[in-house]
Amino acid sequence: MLSFWSRIFQSTDKELEHNRDLPALEQSFLDQENEESDSNEETKENTNSEESPTSCSSRKGVITHLTENTAIIDNLLTFEKQIAAQLFSELTVGSVIEYLAYEQKGDKHNARVIKIQSIVEQSWEKTTEKKVRDVLESLKLDQPTYFNTQLRNILGIITQRMPSSIEVDTDYGEFTVQLDNIETSFLPKTGDEITLECQVQLDEGYVDQQGEILEVKKIFPTRIEPDQKCTVERVFEEFTVLSSNAYVLKEDVPTGNQLHLGDIVKVDLIECKYAKFSRRAIKLVMLEKNFGQITSNQMSTPSNSKRAIAIEGDDHYVYTEQWKKHNVTLRIRNVGKRDFDLVGIIIPNASDAQITVVEPVSSRNIPIGSQITLVFQVHTKFIGESKEFYTLQFDTFKVSRFLTVVVCETEEEAAEAKRRLIASEKLMVTGRNARQRSRFYAYQVYSNKAPLVPGESIATKRRFVPIHLGNYEVPAKLCTIVLKTESIFDVRELLSQEYPFVKENLTFTNYSNRFSIMLHLEEIDYSISFRNYDRERAHFNREGEFLSLQIENLAERRPSLVLGDTVNAINPWLERDSKENKLFQGIVHKVFFNRVHLKFNANFQQKYNGEDYRLEFHFSRYGFRKQHHATSLIGQHMGENFLFPSKINKREHMQLEVQLKDDDMYLYDDKLCWFNNSLNKIQKVAVYNILRGEADRMPYVIFGPPGTGKTVTLVEAILQLVRNVPGSRLLVGTPSNSSADLITKRIRDSKALQHGEFVRLVSQNQVEKDLITPDLAPYCATVDIGTVDAAHNSMIVTDSGLKLRCQAKFLGKHRITISTCTTLGNFIQMDFLPDHFTHVLIDEAGQCTEPETVVPIVLLARKRSQVILAGDPHQLQAIVTSRYANELGLGISFLERLLQTPPYRKDMQRYPNSCGYNPCVLTRLLYNYRALPSIMSVYSKLFYDNELISMISEEDSREAKFLAELQTIFDPNRNMPRTHGTFFHGIMGENMQDMDSPSWYNPAEAREVFLLTIMLYRRNVLPEQIGILTPYAKQVKTLRSLFIAADVSMPKIGSVEEFQGQERDIMLISTVRSSETNLRADARLNLGFVRCNKRMNVAISRARCLLVIFGNPLLLAVDDCWRHLILFCANNNAYFGCEMP
Repeated sequence: MLSFWSRIFQSTDKELEHNRDLPALEQSFLDQENEESDSNEETKENTNSEESPTSCSSRKGVITHLTENTAIIDNLLTFEKQIAAQLFSELTVGSVIEYLAYEQKGDKHNARVIKIQSIVEQSWEKTTEKKVRDVLESLKLDQPTYFNTQLRNILGIITQRMPSSIEVDTDYGEFTVQLDNIETSFLPKTGDEITLECQVQLDEGYVDQQGEILEVKKIFPTRIEPDQKCTVERVFEEFTVLSSNAYVLKEDVPTGNQLHLGDIVKVDLIECKYAKFSRRAIKLVMLEKNFGQITSNQMSTPSNSKRAIAIEGDDHYVYTEQWKKHNVTLRIRNVGKRDFDLVGIIIPNASDAQITVVEPVSSRNIPIGSQITLVFQVHTKFIGESKEFYTLQFDTFKVSRFLTVVVCETEEEAAEAKRRLIASEKLMVTGRNARQRSRFYAYQVYSNKAPLVPGESIATKRRFVPIHLGNYEVPAKLCTIVLKTESIFDVRELLSQEYPFVKENLTFTNYSNRFSIMLHLEEIDYSISFRNYDRERAHFNREGEFLSLQIENLAERRPSLVLGDTVNAINPWLERDSKENKLFQGIVHKVFFNRVHLKFNANFQQKYNGEDYRLEFHFSRYGFRKQHHATSLIGQHMGENFLFPSKINKREHMQLEVQLKDDDMYLYDDKLCWFNNSLNKIQKVAVYNILRGEADRMPYVIFGPPGTGKTVTLVEAILQLVRNVPGSRLLVGTPSNSSADLITKRIRDSKALQHGEFVRLVSQNQVEKDLITPDLAPYCATVDIGTVDAAHNSMIVTDSGLKLRCQAKFLGKHRITISTCTTLGNFIQMDFLPDHFTHVLIDEAGQCTEPETVVPIVLLARKRSQVILAGDPHQLQAIVTSRYANELGLGISFLERLLQTPPYRKDMQRYPNSCGYNPCVLTRLLYNYRALPSIMSVYSKLFYDNELISMISEEDSREAKFLAELQTIFDPNRNMPRTHGTFFHGIMGENMQDMDSPSWYNPAEAREVFLLTIMLYRRNVLPEQIGILTPYAKQVKTLRSLFIAADVSMPKIGSVEEFQGQERDIMLISTVRSSETNLRADARLNLGFVRCNKRMNVAISRARCLLVIFGNPLLLAVDDCWRHLILFCANNNAYFGCEMP
């Protein structure tokens, strides 16, 4: 080292002169580097090519600063202790070292030290700053050695998971990977076998030319086995053991699901080496619950009996004479794996039954594969149809069945009964039910390609539309597959053959194609539903300039008729394929309670004289076309990381340099005022994170559980963006008009903006149906998508202030435009500049399909834009009617899908201070302002990790006092907590179905709900304080009929969907289903509330003060969530009614 320093201080004059020329040499060197870097930019997109030789280099440098765990080279590059390994202990300030450096993407200011290769000269003397500067000057003459680099995949195993990094063991050693800087498709855990996509040094000194690993770009599982069926073998607190030597962590089980022994699940498995396991499940879907433990003592037929015993023979009989006796014979076959003993045959209510046992009269042994004869005597006591039940008592189980006995008075009635029974059997054949017949008829309508005579449109013909949407017609082949194929299984097979991408997971590559097929499938199903309006014969009435058509119960029908829908009138006396056939199109101009106004072609309209026509109804396809257009362009507009985020890319410059100190927010030195001073700390953090906008081209999510104020938070974010982001222009979308109206009212009531700074965009349908309230009318407008024409200004202002047919010179200029997502899509055709709109905010995003969500987003440019989604993925999603579209994922909202991607997944180890979520992209609200703790705690524990915090006092709040007045309705002698507001009323009622409706109703439950409502009325409770919720439309009608018959004021009675987003002081819930025989099928098909956590969550989270559930505890107890609620009520002495399971 002494010789090194002496060479510096004994420089000759020539060397000094050379040193004076160093700046010029340096500049020449830097220019050369820049040229090399620039030339490399042209080829860096090719991942197989070698990266710029200037990005990786071996250099010499001086240690200019040293601490216990870090060191700095040349006052520029900082490295940590492990980079130097054992050499770190030998380093001192002034040491000259050789190190390997890597400049990420050729950025010299973002260089990293990869490895300390050696100590060239050690500093033993006291080092001064001047000596260090001189060494730095001398080393500038030293030429680096450059290495090429290349992308390679390296296999590894995670040996340790830390909050923000993982330790990975590879063939090239063990090293640390920072999770913040890489792409990943899953949440890595200790033991996972992974592949690392790395930029590596190419070094000729190695056989495989691979030197050091310079940068890890991406990690992904070494192998994924998707959609594997596994059985639950053992359940522990933090993980569950599955078959196939696999396990699943508790955090990877969907919220609201609890696993039990014997449950069957579908999982995506990755390879791992953790304890004794070789696979880990990273995604889980429940396929089938094991009800054996719960139902073995309650249900008469255990699950294995259906496989062990087969009962053969007719189960229905028709007779014509009363008080006659007939023998019927059945066969009992043993198809099990052991001998069974038939102990006896039990006939319930034997004295009233119409069957008695003739044979066997004693116990019988049935060996494997053999059969015995069972003979009943039928005594025709009653005229009509009845079910005669019997139970076969075996040694360890029971089998219950019934015979259908029909007794008629005449031979004609008997013949009709036989035909009906035969017909019902045929209708049970796959594809021969009413739904299939509707599909066949829908295909006939679709195939009717007769010439169309267009009707008169609602709006005047547009002069010029800047951007035309494609028609996006449903492909004929797809229609044929869905409408003409009988078997559901065959439809799926044909879809897979014709459109192979439907078998794939949704990816950036197949995004447009998959959503196109999903939208077509939904449109086909919608078309089938529309066939309910069709008439074989009908006539019109004249009403002024319109032809009027009477439609009974029009206001209650679904799907609804709206303006722009059409009716094709067809001559009923001509065959469908007749060349003389024409379709006269009538366009719906007005919709009333029980009729519609239509306008046909002027010639048809004038000549019509009361003739009958066959009518076929069709809906406007404009909404579907906008969604097709948006899904085809969203990838191009926003990029892959927006739709399928795998890592968080931060903006070079955040949107606003705001700081949050305590509860105050500052922009530089200026304190910003909150528009809503009642916001809690978490709500303020959400607004603060949105204003900063650190994540580049990634949606920000406000995750708002029930009653936590997500809409309030969103409105605050809207106002802060308008106030503080210069030039911002916001689109605010919602799934429904009611939620758009709510946001408009809150912006208006804030008084933060002047009239004219925001507008509520409405559809013509709302105007015609008079759905706009007078207080909102001055803020509302409809759109005319034609080009701006000063000579033909079409805008009309009504007396209420409503603006009609506004062009682009008026609309789109406001700071805020509020509407439903699909109505905002009208702007797509108005040719705004790419950066015209800067922000899209969507409320209740969980209720929008993904195509609906991207409709307004496609109006944004990729740069200088931000998307905010507010919603709750654990509440109801969008309504999708097509079975096949639902299976493909159309019902999954963009919000819910985002939360399954790694940047949005919960990771408590990594983000313990923000509920496990990365605050750059998501804030989860926790403070509940709706319900008493005794109500809120149920859904908090079941669906929100028990993290919600009630802000309603149990002592002196209005809700607590109101509950105290109502508790006397229930047994006052019960030892019940004074503040307990959740009750369960067990009823062993009977669920019923009428012949003309597939919906269910339960008269016993309806009666109890009605009686409790009357008791509440007697305690001065108002109808508007009560909500009655039930999952079945038929039960809604049954309940309403009770109130109408008694001439009593009716509270709101509706389905789960009708109460989404609403709340009441008191909620009464009728669960309806009470059938033991259909229990397993109900659970598998998600009927009612059983195993439908989103529906249950919405139902039980509407109440503020009192929640009463009416239901069959034997049925509901098979569901983990309902069982928890029932036990919660029982433990607080708030269960009453029938005996608990």
